[in-house]
Amino acid sequence: MKRPPCAGLWRTPMVHVDGTVTTCCLDEHLENRLGNVREQPLMALWHGERIEAWRLAQVEGRFEDSGPACTRCNWRSAGALTEAEVAAWLRRRAASGNGAG
Repeated sequence: MKRPPCAGLWRTPMVHVDGTVTTCCLDEHLENRLGNVREQPLMALWHGERIEAWRLAQVEGRFEDSGPACTRCNWRSAGALTEAEVAAWLRRRAASGNGAG
């Protein structure tokens, strides 16, 4: 089975007690750190350049480029993004003109 994009990068931002935001509840070492909500709004972090690049890498099957913790992950724990969700994200990304989805 081909590995699909992990839904965690779209659905489940994790905010740790110190305010650090990461992409996954399994990222206990905060390897996929996006920033801190004490310094930037969650929406800015969750739709920023870093995670958008990681999302695109997931969609393209380049999991080694999709966040340090993603290369070792069992994506099944967070679930898969459906093909329809991928298509919708790609349409929004293209419509935005700047690559943000």
